[in-house]
Amino acid sequence: MKTPTVLVLVALITIVMDIPCALSSTKGLQKSGACPKLPPDTFGTCVERCSGDGSCPGEMKCCSNGCGHVCKSPVFEGRDVSMRKELDEMAAGRWDT
Repeated sequence: MKTPTVLVLVALITIVMDIPCALSSTKGLQKSGACPKLPPDTFGTCVERCSGDGSCPGEMKCCSNGCGHVCKSPVFEGRDVSMRKELDEMAAGRWDT
């Protein structure tokens, strides 16, 4: 084969091999709950520590800190996730009061 043909084939193989990685990306993943509301006039560090819910560990969500984005525990109907877990455990009888 000629060199240009080989280069085209290598480029096509590289592109095809990258498609599954791009499709499995978790950047577009939306986790349940909402980001906690920021107090008025809040300005956080202007650094992007996450790029979507999928880039945060566990149940954490990628939320604005007033300037950049950081991973934070979600809120559910005004309660944070730790409170929700405690209520779920109480209902299941796994939590002692």
